[in-house]
Formats: sequence, structure tokens, C-alpha cells
Amino acid sequence: MSSTAVPKFASFRAKPKAPEQPPPEEPRRKEKEHTRLSSSREKARAERTRSPPPREKRERPREDSHNKLYFSDRRGDLDNIKYGTLNRYHVPGYRRSGYGNVLGVSYQKIDRERSSDHEIYMIPLARQQQKRLLTDKHVAREHKRTLRLVKAAENHQADAMHDFIALSSTRKRKRAGSSDSDDAVDMPAVDYRGIAEKPDPDKADDPDTYFESDIEASTVNSEVTQKNSRLIRETRNEPKNLQAWLDLIEHQEPMMKLDRATAELSAADRRNLADVRISTYEEALQRVGSDEASHIELQVGLLREAQRHWEDTKLAVKWRQVLAKHTHSVRLWLGYVDFVQSTFTIFKYEDCRTAFIRALEALRSASSKNNATTSEARLHFFVRLTAMIQDAGHQELALAVWQACFEFNILSPQELTSNKLDQFEEFWESEAPRIGEPNSKGWRATSIEDAAPPSCSVVLETADPSKPSLLDFQRCETERVSKLRYPGRSTDDVGDDDPFHTIFFSDLKDYIANFLDTSAGMLVDAFLCFCGLPPLVGTDINGPWWDDPFLQRRYAVESTKQAASGNLGYQEALSRYLQSPSGRCRMTQDLLIQQTFSLSASRLDPEFIRYTLKLLAANSADGELIGEYLLAFEACHFPLEVAKSAKRLLKDRPSSVRLYNMYGLIEDHLGNFAKADQVLSAALNIKASIEYRQELSSSYVWQVLRKGDKNEALRRLVEVKASVKPQTALPSPEHIRAAQSAHQKALEEALLKQHYHCAVLNASHLALLTYISSDCNINAALEVHNNLTAWFASHRLTSSTYAELHVQAIARLLAHHATHTPIMKPALLRTVLEPLIATFQSNTVLLATYAANEARFSIDDRVRGNMHRILNISPTSSVVIWAFAIHHETLRDETAGSTAHSIRALYKRATSPGAAGAHCPAIWHLYLSFELEQLSKEKGMRMKSRPRKDGKKSKWEIKIEDAEERVRETVYEGLKMVPWCKDFLMRAFTDAKVVFGDEELWRLYGVMMEKEIRLYTEMDGAGAHE
Repeated sequence: MSSTAVPKFASFRAKPKAPEQPPPEEPRRKEKEHTRLSSSREKARAERTRSPPPREKRERPREDSHNKLYFSDRRGDLDNIKYGTLNRYHVPGYRRSGYGNVLGVSYQKIDRERSSDHEIYMIPLARQQQKRLLTDKHVAREHKRTLRLVKAAENHQADAMHDFIALSSTRKRKRAGSSDSDDAVDMPAVDYRGIAEKPDPDKADDPDTYFESDIEASTVNSEVTQKNSRLIRETRNEPKNLQAWLDLIEHQEPMMKLDRATAELSAADRRNLADVRISTYEEALQRVGSDEASHIELQVGLLREAQRHWEDTKLAVKWRQVLAKHTHSVRLWLGYVDFVQSTFTIFKYEDCRTAFIRALEALRSASSKNNATTSEARLHFFVRLTAMIQDAGHQELALAVWQACFEFNILSPQELTSNKLDQFEEFWESEAPRIGEPNSKGWRATSIEDAAPPSCSVVLETADPSKPSLLDFQRCETERVSKLRYPGRSTDDVGDDDPFHTIFFSDLKDYIANFLDTSAGMLVDAFLCFCGLPPLVGTDINGPWWDDPFLQRRYAVESTKQAASGNLGYQEALSRYLQSPSGRCRMTQDLLIQQTFSLSASRLDPEFIRYTLKLLAANSADGELIGEYLLAFEACHFPLEVAKSAKRLLKDRPSSVRLYNMYGLIEDHLGNFAKADQVLSAALNIKASIEYRQELSSSYVWQVLRKGDKNEALRRLVEVKASVKPQTALPSPEHIRAAQSAHQKALEEALLKQHYHCAVLNASHLALLTYISSDCNINAALEVHNNLTAWFASHRLTSSTYAELHVQAIARLLAHHATHTPIMKPALLRTVLEPLIATFQSNTVLLATYAANEARFSIDDRVRGNMHRILNISPTSSVVIWAFAIHHETLRDETAGSTAHSIRALYKRATSPGAAGAHCPAIWHLYLSFELEQLSKEKGMRMKSRPRKDGKKSKWEIKIEDAEERVRETVYEGLKMVPWCKDFLMRAFTDAKVVFGDEELWRLYGVMMEKEIRLYTEMDGAGAHE
């Protein structure tokens, strides 16, 4: 073998020759030419079919596989050997087929607006993918077509012709030969693996909605725009028409909501809306004329909208300019003090107090011109001022102002020898016992020379310097707030180092000048609101302070661990719903004895209230009104002293039917039925006014009716009205008819004489008589009430105080029927109460009666729906409605749909800017208590959880952190909304201190010092950086 010979083995084959390079492929032409070539290929293919080409071998040029859409691979992919799989860089994610189309996705196109070099978005040929209207959070921002909730139309006639029951009412798929196929968008064929049809682009994904057609949308939009044009023309034609301007301003919100899927506006939209309304208000002020009432109405609305759009400093300047023009406007002054007190950036205690004093002085100078409107308004400002002083930490000063008010206005001497103010200064500086304190007799009965100041028994703990400053601050503040509640004297051993504890006459000068010369009943009613107690009984006492959210400070911490209301009987559920944190109704004697008389808001001792009421009942013209309230208060806090107080009051007023009535109700409430029956029956023989006798007769009948004794109740109804007394236990039909005629006659006479309270009582008696005598026929009894309701409506008294007393009587009858009838239709209560609630939305008695009835039917959940309907109609609904909605949601069980998230959502809505509860201390206290309870529950549920081995946070730790963050957020949000409320801020140092670090607590301490909140303990801040 030659040495130059090369061995040939199969593994060392020579490399194959390189294939001939194919001619370069012509570049792709435009889409138009491509379409033309495609048509020519189809034509050539048809010609080849007709004349087949000769069989001759032609060598086709080889093309690069990367430049072809597909090719026949006879050798295999080398990348499989190299990578073990396909080369991903050679496999495109998609291939375009022209005009934004993608190969294989014929029913979608590329979204050129949203796509970029890095990612591509596809959209349907007809529309975007629609999200569900009621569940998606951002659906309102994404939808451009208007959606409407509809009730599906059912073709019952067509269903009757079928021999089957359709499981759905969806439309069938259109076949290829359908006549409508030309108008529809080409959709891919139904896949054999699916059983459902492909979505129709003309149908909404939400089965409860449908796309509004262009005709319907244009019709709705046309109506809105036409109304806007009409209102603009009215303002141009009649520029002095105030209502036209107000309607135009109100209509700007529907204009802002055009072509929107939901009725909710974003924060930016609301600012834009406020801007539009402000400009409209300013134009109206220039053209409305010189009418002062119109200007005040427009200024109030402008300033309300400006609060959402302007800066606080600019708004403060505007307020001062407006008040300089309208010095005596009650609405403007009330809005101004609301602004000063609730705006975090500008609030300071002294500035806020000065604003209230200015308002009182301005209204005092205007009281001589319009005494009817300003007297009650001044008392409202007075309550607000003293409540703010107390909430800011100056509780001794607030209480001293009320003591001086009662002494100066009600208990002053009948004949003064010199200046009244000088003599009162002498009385106050003598430090004699004042109203509310032991051994106090009032200014007129006190001998200054012989009077000795009451002894002080308060003992304070000394501060421990070894403890950290923050802990010492929390302990000292808590102790002094609870012990130093009453005004100090110069002879006291405690509080001498505190300049705010001892109240001198010089501290009261600004307030004495604004004392009101009004009735004792009005003053006491306002004082009870200051203390957080229920109002007095009386139809003529209806102060605006009861509806003020700033004065809603009474709260009781509710736990979500309570038993569900659906597991209770009707009476138990009704009692629980009546315990709403912020209740409102027309107070009656029967409702008054059911109150709890909590003093948590004012932290006053029950003895102080008792001494105050005793002294006022014995020395005022409204002593009978105050005396019955005293008995009800003692029945709650001092039940053993009620009999003694009743005897003393009746000794002074032996013919007072009101006092007898209240005492009898209290004995019945305490379980002394024989004593109650004796008191009430004896009082029937006393001559009194028709109104008081009717109230006594009502108590006399309901005393036995509550026990279920219908025969005795019927006998008493006949006895109090018929001319003859029945000789048997069951009255005869003649006696019943005579009593009915007497009640009907008395009802008509009361309406004729405009004694509407007597008319309500007579209608209630007639309804009870009809109800019992007809074997508990509730419909017959309701017919009597319906007649009076219709009479009130015809005389425009539907919303009057007497109409509200009437609907409360209806609710009482329905509640009795629900608890004493074996078979009761829930729909009856629902049908009767819903229109009454629509008229009196804030009446807790109606809401509780309705909720107790619906608590057994949690699936229907009409109460929640009714609450949401009321709250959605008026975003600024009364704080009473918000409180009841939260109370109702708290009492619901989780099985009925109530969760911590649903309760939290209600709190957020109630405290959002612009809502009625945004500046309500009681709502914020409840909100914080709720979040603290949720934090405690999270810690208790997962306390035994072990830490993760990898060192990462467990789900339990994450949930704990989230709960702590919610507590912290609630404190900070509440700080911005109620900056004057020291009790709320101090909860960060007490109940919520586990979620705050020392640095955060030091900041909160600094905020309280900046806002001039009264603190008993001052620190130098040395520990702020420790």
C-alpha cells in the first residue's frame, strides 16, 4: 500500500458539495400587487386543471427555509441534535397576514394604539373584550359604550309551543345561509371540543346588561342636553330666577355623566364638576339681582363646591369676605364654623373658639330684627361651642359655662339690687356650691356669707420618673381626664399647678355676654345634647342640635361576635336594632323609659345630672317637663330612689297628670305591675287637659295590652271613652260602637281645632279599639291610620312633627301584632313601613321595626337594599342613617352576607369627604374600635402558627401587618377629619398603641400641641430621637 494512500472509512466521508445557490428571491411587493398575483395564480391553476402540463422533469430552485412560511423537511432539524428541541429564535410568535391581521386569528386584529416594539395587543374586530359591570373595579373607566341593566324578556307564547323546557334563553347560532350573515362579523367556526357558542360581539358579556343602541343612547343624551339647553335659556330669560340657576347647577352632574357606564364619578371628575359649578355660581351672583336671600343661597353653594376645589387658605379668605357682606346669616356662620373646626390645616383651638364667639355676637345683634329664627340658632351655636371646648380637653371650662348659664338665666334672684353681672361675679367668686354639686340650692337661695365651698376628695397619683416619658404621659392623661372633670376652686389641693383647672369669673366673661334669654325647657334640652343624653319629651321642642353630626359623640362599642339577629325573636331583634349608636325619633314617655342614659360622651357622674335636674325641676316654669325626665333618668341609674322623687314632685304638683303617667310607666317597666295599675287608674280621676288625659289613657290601655290581655284592654278602651262603664269583663257590642263613635268624634274635633297631637292619640285609640274588637284584624286597624295619613297629606302636614308621631304609633301597633299573633305575614309590615321610611328616613323606630321583620329573611336582604337605596339617593344623608346601616351590618351573620369587608366598606363611605359622618366623632370612634377588634381577631385566630423555615413572612404575619396598617390608617384619617377631638387622638396612646412606634407617637403628641389641644402633661420632646 502506498504511503500516500488515504484510507477510506465510512465515518470519514467527504463533505458533500455545496448546493447551487438559488436565484435571489424578488422582494415582496405591496399588498395590492400581492392580491393581484393571488388572483392570477388562481386563474392559472384553473387553466392547468383544464390542460395538464407535459411530464418533464424540472429542477426547482431550492429556497432558504427561513424565508418560507413552510417547507418539506426530509432530513430532519439539526437543532434537535444541537439543542434537544427546536430553535426558538427560528420560530416566530406570530405571522402577519396584512392589514393588521394575524395568521390563524381571523377574528382579531392588532391594536396599533396599545402595541409597541416589545409587546403586541389584539382586539376583536367588533369591540374590546368587555368586563363585568357590577364586579370589575375599573370598568367605569374603560367602557365607552353605555350599558343598561335590563330584565330579560321572555317569550312565554313560544315556550308553550315547545315540548321541552329550555335551560337558557340564549339565541341560537346563525347558520351559514342566514340572511343576516352579511351584516354580522365573520367569526371562527365552532370548535368541536366546545359545547358553548362563541361570544357574539353585539352582546355584552354580562348577562344582566346589554349595549345601549345608538338610537337609545342618543335619545338619553338628547334628553340631558335638551334639558341643559332649556335651563340655560331660563337663566338668560329670567336671570333673577334663583330656582332656575340652582336647577342648572344641579344638572351639571348628569351632564358630566353622559356616556358613562356607571353613575359614580372619580375624584378628578368631581373636581372638574366643582370647577364648572363654581363658575356657574359666580355668574349667577352677578345676574341674580340684589335679593339678599338669593345671594346667601348661592354663596352657601359656592363655598360648598369650593371646598372640593380650592386650597384651604384661599377658601378661608373667601369665607371672611362673604361674612363681611352677610353678617347676620345663620347658614353662613354655621358653614364657617364647620369649616374652621373641621379643616385640619387651619384648625387651632383658640382660633376656633374665637370664630364661635364672633358668630354668637353677630347673631345677638341680629336677634332684635328676627328673634324667632336667631334665638334657636344661637342656642345651637352655644351647644357646638361648649362641645368643642370639652372635646379639645377643656372639660372643666365647658361644664362651668353650663353651670353659669343655668344659674344666670334660671336660678337668678327675682329682684336684683344692682347690676346683675356684678352680683353674679360675686356669687361665682364666693365658690359656693353651684348647680349639679352636692348641697347646691341655686343662686337665688344661696347666702354668700354662709355658703362654704364643697370639699374636694380627688387624689392624683404622683408621676414615676423611672418610667418612659410616653408611658408616663399616657397614664397621667388618662387619670386626670377621668378625675378632674369638674371646675376647680382656689381652695382645692389638686390641680393647683394647672392654670386651666380652676375656673374664675374672668374665664366666663365671653360666654356670659352671649347667654340666651330662652325657656328652661329649651336650655335643658340643649344641655342634654351636650351630655349625650336623650331629648326631652315634647312636640314643641325640636332643636337643630340633635341632627348636627359634630354633636353626635355618644357611642357604644359594638362587637361583630354578637349573635346574629336572625336567630332571635322579633321582640329581641327589635330591642337590638333600637340600640343604634346614633338614634333619632320623636321622644315619647314610653320611649323615654327604654333609653340607657349613657354618659360615656361627657364622662359626667350620674349624681351631677341628677342634682341638676332636681334643682331645675323645682325652680323653673317647665318643672313638670323636667320632672318626668328626672324620673326616667333615676329609673335607669337610681331605681330605688324613683318613688321618693315621685312623691316629692307630686307634692309640689298634685294635679300633674304627666308626672302620674310617667311614674306609672316606670313602675310597670320595673315589674311592679300592681303599683303601676294603681297609679294609672287613680290618675284617671284627676282633671287635666285633653292632651294629657289622652296620653294617660294610652298608657292605661297599653299596660295590659303588652301582656296579651286583649279583653282587659278592650274594656279599658271602652271605659275611658264610653259614657257608661261595662259591668262585665267583655264589653257588649253596643258599648264598643258607642266608644268607636266617641273616639271618631274626638278625632274630628281635634283636627278641626288643629290639636294634631290629640288627633294622633285619638286615631291610635280608635285603631286599637277596631283591632281588638275585630279579632286582631290588622287591616281594619290600619285603615283608621290611613285615613289620618291621607288627611295630613291633603293639608301638607306629611313631614310635620305630628305626622312623625303618627307613624311611630303605626310602627308600635305593627310590632305588637308581630309579637302577639300566631300567624303574621311579613309582607304586611314591609308594605306598610316602606312608604313611611321614605318620608322619615332618619327615624330609628321605623328603621328598627322594619329591620326586625326582615332579619328572619336574610336571603332577600331587603333591609340592606333599602339602606343602600336611601344612601345612594342622598350622599349627604343624615348621620343617623349611616349609623343604623353600620349597626345593621354589624348585627348580621356571615351566612347572611355580612363580613368584615362589608362593614369596613360602610365605614369608609360614611367617613368619606362630603359624607355626613366625615366629621362625626362617634362614627370615627366606632370605626377605630372595629379595626382594633379585627386586629385582635387576626392575632387570636393564628396565634399558634409556627414561623416558616425559610425565614420568609407567613400568611399570618402578613395579615397581622395588614390589620395593623388599617388601624394606623384609621387613626391618621380620623385625625384629619376630627382634629379637635382629643379623646380620639389619645386612643393612639391607649387602645392602638401596639401599632405605633415611639417616633410616631411623638409626632402625634406634637400635632396635639400644634393644634392647642389641652394636655395635662407637657414633655420637652427629649425622647423623640431616642
